[in-house]
Order: sequence, then C-alpha cells, then structure tokens
Amino acid sequence: MSKEHSKEIQATPVTPDYSKSVTGLLLLAALLSTLLIVAGRVSSLDHSAIADFIALLSASCLIAVTDALVLKVFNPLLIPLPLRTSLISAYILLMVTTFIICYVLYSIFQNHWSFTAPTDWAQVSLLQVSIIATINYIVVLMAISQKAKHTAIRQSSQTANLQALQSRIRPHFMFNSMNSIAGLIRNNPEMAEQALQDLADLIRVLMADVRKLVPLVAEIETSKQYLNIEKLRLGDRLNVQWHVQGIPKNCFVPSLILQPLLENAVYHGIEPSFGGGVIDIDMRADKSRVQILIRNPLPDDSERSHRKGNQIAMDNIKQRLASHFGDASSLSSSRRNEVHITKIIFPIIANRQTA
Repeated sequence: MSKEHSKEIQATPVTPDYSKSVTGLLLLAALLSTLLIVAGRVSSLDHSAIADFIALLSASCLIAVTDALVLKVFNPLLIPLPLRTSLISAYILLMVTTFIICYVLYSIFQNHWSFTAPTDWAQVSLLQVSIIATINYIVVLMAISQKAKHTAIRQSSQTANLQALQSRIRPHFMFNSMNSIAGLIRNNPEMAEQALQDLADLIRVLMADVRKLVPLVAEIETSKQYLNIEKLRLGDRLNVQWHVQGIPKNCFVPSLILQPLLENAVYHGIEPSFGGGVIDIDMRADKSRVQILIRNPLPDDSERSHRKGNQIAMDNIKQRLASHFGDASSLSSSRRNEVHITKIIFPIIANRQTA
C-alpha cells in the first residue's frame, strides 16, 4: 500500500464496532477499578477488606457485562453515526447503565453491605463512581476506536494487495484475447463479433470488486467463455473436457483463479503443439473442500523451447488463495507422462468479503 493511500485511510474516521472484543476490556477495567477503590478505602488487609473486595468485584463485573450487552444492543444505532458522536453516545450509555446498576445494588444491599464507610458514604461513592467510570470508559472507548482504525487499515492494505495481484492478470489476458479476436476480423467477422461479446463479459469480471468471492459455477462459466475465444482462434487443435462432480451452490472462490491456469495450458501446451491437444478439467467436492485438476499435454522439447514459463500466474493465484483461505488452500503443479497437471485445493465456505 502506498504512503498516500495509508495516510488517506488513517485520516478517515472509522466508527468502531461495539459488539466485538468489548466484554474483555470492560471486565479488565472492572478489576482495576475494584482494586483502586479497595486500596483507597482500607488501611490493612483483613476479612472486612476481602469481603469489600469480593462485593465490589461482583458488582463491577455485573456492570461490565451489562455495559457490553448494552453496547451490543445499541451497536446498529451507533455504527452509522460520525465517530465523535458515536463515542459520546456510547459513553453516555455506559454511564447511565453504570449509575442505574449502582443505584439498584445500593438500594437493595445498603443494610447488608459489609463496608466500613463514613456517614456520607453514598455521596463519596457517587463521586468515586463518576470519576473512575469516566476514566475507565474513556480508556476503553479509545482502545476500541484504535482497534477499529487498525482493522480498517489492515483491510484496506489487504484489498490493495488483492487489487494489485488481479491487475497483473488484466494486461496479459487482454492482450492475448484481443490478438485472438484480431485474427478473426477479416476471415470471420461473425465469429469475431461473438468473441467480442464474450470478451465484454470477461472484462466485467475483471473489473469486479476483488474483495468479494464469486460462485465457483460462475467462475466455470467465465473460464468457458475464455476457452470459446481461444477455440475460435485455434479451431480443432483445442479440445476441452469438463468433469464436474458434486460442486455445491454455496462454494465461493476468488475471481479468475481458473482462467490464468487455462491460459497457461493453452499457451504452453496446446498452441506450440502441431496437433494441438485436449485440456481436461476435473472438479470434485466433498463435505469440506474442492479439488480441481487441470491436465494438458506437453509439446516436444523442440516445440516448447521458446515458451518457458515464468510462474507469474501460479504465484499470483497462490497469493490470492492464501489471502482468502489461508493454509486451507493449496496450488501445485507436476508433470506425468508428458502431461502437465495443475492441482488446486480450497475449502467450501459461504460468500464473504476479505477481513
């Protein structure tokens, strides 16, 4: 990510999600508050101080859990607000919740509480609650805000990386496709027109949001459109066999993970071979993952001497798979009996954006 892009993200206020990772922070603040209050009230550690600590800690934990629940309930209303308004509103909600619980607890247990306190204990306690709660909530809300900001920067960086990876595919893909269509314009204008329509659909896929996954069935259709363009150029030299078994509708993948591999199969396997060949695509799915095998024949050494692969497509797709699926995905290639085999494995997940 460029420095300009990073500065732009850092300068953009990000409203935090108050429903995530809040309970732990509030409980930690409750523990520290309890220790602070008890330390300021007692001069020696005895049974009374321990009882006070347990009672205050229980009340503080109750307040912390209730605060987290309140933030979660009001989260849909807080997120659309501007950052400053959202933080102030969250602070007011937390303070109101704290005073309500403190009032209820004091009203219920004031005749049974084991505190050794002065006669104006209620007034002093109110001041303590106000000061300590304010400090706690300011610190907690600042921590939540900073976490939201860092999350936004990380997601933006990941998106920029995905866009850079996908943009590396576009020029090479467009160049080859336009060359294929250019060869048809004079000899077969009708085929060239159909190829241009397929190319328009492919360009729409290229310009899609890289953060979003696409259905595997849609990725298959995109790959078929690309192969149709190449079929118009190569004719009977290119043959394709699809074997698709048990692919669920809820299987989503990064866009354009098949097309670059099929382009490699055409460029390095079919095109340099005098007699062409068959590209075989085998897709199988079990309950948790999908496996794809792409097989293409390899030409003789004399035919492929001028077409050495540079692994750009393989490295690109491997990085994009890792960005979405992590270690649950893999991409590898091998050679067996003059046949090149590319193997892809990735998990079956529901559609989502990159975090």
